[in-house]
Amino acid sequence: MADNEILYETNSNSLKNVDRNMRIYRAILIFMLDFAILFSVLFLSGSILISMISFLILAVLILPTPLLIVPSRYRILKTGLDSDGKRIIPLKSSYRTKFNHQRRFVSIIHARRGECIRLYSEEPQQVQIAVQKVTRRR
Repeated sequence: MADNEILYETNSNSLKNVDRNMRIYRAILIFMLDFAILFSVLFLSGSILISMISFLILAVLILPTPLLIVPSRYRILKTGLDSDGKRIIPLKSSYRTKFNHQRRFVSIIHARRGECIRLYSEEPQQVQIAVQKVTRRR
C-alpha cells in the first residue's frame, strides 16, 4: 500500500477539451520551428545529408517536443503517474513543475526537452504539491 498510495486523483476531461485549441496551436508552432531550423541548417551546410543528421541530433537532444502526454483521468501515486491503470509513468527528481492557474493545468518539465506532461485539474496547486512530493522522494 505504501508505494501505491494515491496522492491525487481526478477526471479532467472537460478542462482538457476546453484547452484543446491552445494545445494544437502549440504543436503547430513547434513543428514550424523545427522545419525552420531544418531548412536553415540545409541552407547553411548545403548538403541534405548533413542537414538531416544535424536536425535529428537537435530534435532528439535539444528541441522541445511538440506532442505532450495529456491524460483525461489520472492518479498521482508515490511511485509516479498512473494515467490508464496499466502502466505508471515514473516522475524523476530532475523534473520541474509549473502551474498555470488561469488555464488550470500543471506542466511537468524535462530539463532539456521542455514540457512533456500536462495535467489539467480544478485544483492545480494541489496537483503541483503532489507531483513535487513524488519528485522529491527520488
